[in-house]
Amino acid sequence: MTPNHVLQSHHSMSSKGCSLRAAQVTLFPVRDMKLLYLIIPIVIISNIDLTAETKNEKKLDLSSLGIKYVNKKTTEPLDNSIHILQIDLKSNLVGPKVELGPDPDGNGKAEALLSDPRKLASHPSVLAFINTNPWDSFPNKEGKKNRSWYLGQPVDIHGLAGTKSIMRSTKPSGNASVWFDEKGKVYFGHKLVDTPKEATSGFQLIVLDGKLSVNEGGPRHPRTAIGTDKKSEVLWLVVVDGRQKGYSEGMNLHELATVMKNLGCWSATNMDGGGSSVMGLINENGKMKIMNSPSDRFLGVSRIRPLPMVLTIRKK
Repeated sequence: MTPNHVLQSHHSMSSKGCSLRAAQVTLFPVRDMKLLYLIIPIVIISNIDLTAETKNEKKLDLSSLGIKYVNKKTTEPLDNSIHILQIDLKSNLVGPKVELGPDPDGNGKAEALLSDPRKLASHPSVLAFINTNPWDSFPNKEGKKNRSWYLGQPVDIHGLAGTKSIMRSTKPSGNASVWFDEKGKVYFGHKLVDTPKEATSGFQLIVLDGKLSVNEGGPRHPRTAIGTDKKSEVLWLVVVDGRQKGYSEGMNLHELATVMKNLGCWSATNMDGGGSSVMGLINENGKMKIMNSPSDRFLGVSRIRPLPMVLTIRKK
């Protein structure tokens, strides 16, 4: 952690040491603590209840562009707030674009600097974004890794990651990647002969050939998932809030997979989650708004964690 920023975070390890859970942060210099209440954005998320019958639903109409947003609240087995973006890929009105943080050392070990995801998604054509790949920091001379994530921190992105057919991070063939070809068609898993234009990776497939591919049980956390139908014509981007008792507890992988299957997914992948889980969407005034309620808090206020990359949806 740098002395000039207050950050709180928790990142758990994947097989490569990458995080599954990360806390969301709003960054501000310690010297500006007196301005705390002026600069921390207050994020108010509607407490929407959805059981077997939908009592209330929050929607944003971008239907003219083939985009539909719904925020649903479930109460079984626990309280959960689910943010769902449904995107019509076959309309050819919008398309995927990966945005990565700056590469600090070219061909060196670091693949990106952690950046504010809103800045990564600041291009005027961006309509929405979500977090994607897990990552990790580098050990210091004592072999310890700083996981108090801060803006400008050099990190190693895990899994396939790239944009405009240039891969910043590569990975041998596997089923955890989610990538798009030149025509914007989405694929789950890749081979060495594949030529992705926009590429991301998660932890594992949770829906395969229309069936759940993960076991029941396991810990509940905030989650991010990407899925598509059998014809790869519809893309679902899903964020589940978590670690907020009485509002949203989070889901285990089986519960997340069930959500994705019920949406209509033929394939779906669990991406990085925890405090990293974030979804942005333009509002009726064309301003980017964080739609979910991130899990980390400072003085009771949500904070946005810096990320190495995001998947954006752009208007063509």
